[in-house]
Amino acid sequence: MSAHWYFVLPEARNQPSGGNIYNERLLAALKQAGKSISIISVNDYINAVQHDRAGIYWVDTLVLEHLSALLSLRPKQACSLLITHHLDSMSPADGQSSAALLSEEKPLVSWFQGFLATSTFTRDYLRQHGFSQPILVVEPGITVSKMAALPRDTGTIRALMVANVVERKGILPWLQQLAQGLQPTDSFSITIVGRSDIEPQYANRCHQFIREHPLLNRRVQFAGSQPPGQMPLFYQQANLLVSTAMIETFGMALQEARAYQLPILALKGGYSEQHIISGENGYVFEHLPDLRDFFLDMSRDTSKFAILYHRTQQQSSTFTSWKETVDSLFQQFDQFFTHAP
Repeated sequence: MSAHWYFVLPEARNQPSGGNIYNERLLAALKQAGKSISIISVNDYINAVQHDRAGIYWVDTLVLEHLSALLSLRPKQACSLLITHHLDSMSPADGQSSAALLSEEKPLVSWFQGFLATSTFTRDYLRQHGFSQPILVVEPGITVSKMAALPRDTGTIRALMVANVVERKGILPWLQQLAQGLQPTDSFSITIVGRSDIEPQYANRCHQFIREHPLLNRRVQFAGSQPPGQMPLFYQQANLLVSTAMIETFGMALQEARAYQLPILALKGGYSEQHIISGENGYVFEHLPDLRDFFLDMSRDTSKFAILYHRTQQQSSTFTSWKETVDSLFQQFDQFFTHAP
């Protein structure tokens, strides 16, 4: 572990997102552990590889599109590892093909000498698609400790969604499903915390849909982007977490919901179901209409919701600290890259 570690992160690395928060907390834990690290720009990274400057370079998947110039290079001293938060082929948008996206991604992804995967799901995805390089599985730690939750009322569902307003988070189909099943007498609230500037056209469609449906407009609130320090308030005020993401490579919001003892309703996709023990702290659904029906049924008969909520409070869960996460990273790195510079 003597080589200097360089991190090549997206320009918008300070904006709230699961990947950015993971990177920020990982780097803080590495510094706390005494590891020498630096954040460098994409251009500086390209220059370093072109001149084969010794070091370990950890590269976020969000900068992949800028690296095609490196494909012909085979550096010996510059060891590049891909921080695999997400690949477009994992969850193709409407009209896109996973196979076609993978064929576009594969040359660049294959160029790396190894991967950091944030879950076993991502590791398995890479293996299933023919990537044979070493894979370090480094699941995120957590910055909150499970504690007795503040008393929460279960008479009305106050659902929280922590998701940037992008297509793969499934927010618009969720709103459309709710609008189809909603009755004027239904009583619940949904707060959606997340950025709207990543896919602004999609976000505008979501906001417009709410404006056009008064029954939803009274029940659904977009809270916008929130700094991590404000999130405890949202978790404490809610009594349920809902995730409609098509895929989660880990699901940090689901992990935090567990720590705050919130029951979870989630769409099946990627690693989501690993956070849930069915009937004990939530449910996973194959199809969005089924999630919608279950949600509305609990909102109309809150005695059912109260049972799930109180079962969640009885769950005994353990969580990995960021120190333990970094210790695991060091151990795996030494195992796979003992001959790295």
